[in-house]
Amino acid sequence: MIEQIPWFDRHFTFDLPLGAFPSVVERLRGTPVRLEERVAGVPAAVLTARPGDAWSAQEHCGHLLDLEPLWMTRLEQLLAGSVRLVAADLENKATHQANHNARPIGELLDAFRSARTALVRLLESLEEQDVGRSALHPRLKRSLRVIDHALFVAEHDDHHLARITALVWKSGGERR
Repeated sequence: MIEQIPWFDRHFTFDLPLGAFPSVVERLRGTPVRLEERVAGVPAAVLTARPGDAWSAQEHCGHLLDLEPLWMTRLEQLLAGSVRLVAADLENKATHQANHNARPIGELLDAFRSARTALVRLLESLEEQDVGRSALHPRLKRSLRVIDHALFVAEHDDHHLARITALVWKSGGERR
């Protein structure tokens, strides 16, 4: 298997036309289903196994949930005309402290679905002029439009879904 690029080493080109927005929103809408499918039937021992100091598959699921408030806050900032987006906790303290492995996976999945549904509903309510609003992303040091923010979230989702898949496969789980 090809080794995945670490998230903070990723580079992005945000050049999608506004007309691509519905497709990006569709990716975001599909993440809960893909996440649920990825962990369905996987034994708890496999989901919670930590490879060294790295997160378990279940902790990656929890991390996706942990970031939903950040994604919503940034979207609200964009819509309110903020100049600069709030910075993320680059140390991921919330995920490290949450003890996601102690929670039932179904509880994490339900909470993620609920939070993501709220984000998608807000995105679906936007008009074209809203989708083009922009603000400075603090880590990337560049202006992001609403469509770029949505794409960034979708890419982050896929990054962690790929990590979950790799962890399940390495534990002998089924390749789906």
